[in-house]
Amino acid sequence: MRPPLIFLTAFLILSCDNSSTKTKQEPSNPQTYFFEKLDSIIVKDVIARVFIFQGFHEGQYFFRDMASSKVYLFDQAGELVDQWNKEGDVPGKFSMTASNISFDKKGNLVLLDIMEGIKILKKNSDVVHDFRVYQNQVSLGAAFSLFDTEQLIQKEGKEYLIYSLDIIEEYNQKYDPEFLARRKNLLVTDLETNETKEHIPFPEGSLFLNGKVYYFRDLRPIFQYDETSERLYLMFKSEPILYTYDWSGETPELIDQQTLPLEGFQVFEGFEVGAIDMGQIGNFQTRPYPSDIINISKYGDDLLISYSPTPQDKSAIERVIAGQSSDETKIRLRKEAQMRTVLRRQNGEIVPVELPEMYYNSFKVDGNTIYWMKKPDPNTEAEEFTLYWGELKAK
Repeated sequence: MRPPLIFLTAFLILSCDNSSTKTKQEPSNPQTYFFEKLDSIIVKDVIARVFIFQGFHEGQYFFRDMASSKVYLFDQAGELVDQWNKEGDVPGKFSMTASNISFDKKGNLVLLDIMEGIKILKKNSDVVHDFRVYQNQVSLGAAFSLFDTEQLIQKEGKEYLIYSLDIIEEYNQKYDPEFLARRKNLLVTDLETNETKEHIPFPEGSLFLNGKVYYFRDLRPIFQYDETSERLYLMFKSEPILYTYDWSGETPELIDQQTLPLEGFQVFEGFEVGAIDMGQIGNFQTRPYPSDIINISKYGDDLLISYSPTPQDKSAIERVIAGQSSDETKIRLRKEAQMRTVLRRQNGEIVPVELPEMYYNSFKVDGNTIYWMKKPDPNTEAEEFTLYWGELKAK
């Protein structure tokens, strides 16, 4: 089952000189990795439309119904110990546009709702902070997933949330190359004060500085910050370049950029100015089966990078767009565009990872533990869900 897509519309109102030259690492596949299952837990009697694991914290498993604001807490035996929601006009409210849950050092739940703002809640749902959104959004398009689109980090004893929004600047409808040249793509919010700073312009040589314009989904940064090394690893969704930043100071400084040899990844060169509007997310008719960077997770000293390739059969894609394709062709193209995951080692080697069947085609990494959910029987209404966890193993 493909993850359901949300499409909502809301009518609301450094570059760096010391970066290294882009280098392309040749793929080196001495072996293949896979997820080795170590244990699992089953939670039962759950009535939820989009039930997704959020994290394991202080001996409890957290889940959400992503189609609402309902949160579930289970103990290590799989027994429900608490559930609550933040629907309606209540303090700390959030909706289906909220991110996955992160946990601060006090054990509070931190969520980013791109329409409502950052919410910090106690485990019993009491409100700690209820911050407004940094900038009102005009549209949203995303898939439900165990992958995180934000990260809670600590720097010099303070906690911050790093994330991105499609609309960061004041919305004035003007969309041109100058807009992209000025744009900073990462937001860093102090979780005590809600003070927010903008970081990470498109680096010199980036695809997005080529004089064209892009759908906003193409611009979205995918990132992972490592507190030990104080390195920020970042890629943009439609660009196969891994940017590495030294973030030991106040501002991230670009120190390396490498084009990764991701099999099947096709670079899109953009649209002429005026062809698309400001804030548009995407359009299958004009951007079918796009190659996307989906997720970056730190695993030990290495990176797990997930992406979706573009099918090679252009004539078949044209038939799909024209509505003249058979069901068999559509199924084949969907299969060719399925997500792939590779392990990018510290030495630059790219090693393929075999993925198990996973609910919502995604996983969550916490330290050296990988979590994923069992895919339910599509012909049965699921009321129990299995969560697996394990580690990466070489075949």
